[in-house]
Amino acid sequence: MRMAMAVTVLVLVLGSASAVVQARKGQWWRAGSTLLPVLGVAVMLFGGVERGITSLFWLGCLLVLAGFGAEAAAYWRTRTPGSRQAGR
Repeated sequence: MRMAMAVTVLVLVLGSASAVVQARKGQWWRAGSTLLPVLGVAVMLFGGVERGITSLFWLGCLLVLAGFGAEAAAYWRTRTPGSRQAGR
């Protein structure tokens, strides 16, 4: 149990540090796409997985899905039209 908690906290700290670096660069959607899934997994591990499916498990799933949505938004914002890529 302690090992799982230590791994979860380590992943949460590393993910938060990565999100802070992205936010300092002004890439807010990237920061959200990094932090939200990490928070979702932490919530799922702390509250939902070991004790059966609870509301914390579903909250974690929602955070992970929100992170994937933020990743899609970050991709969409950085995508350039084909004519601009060709140098026209």
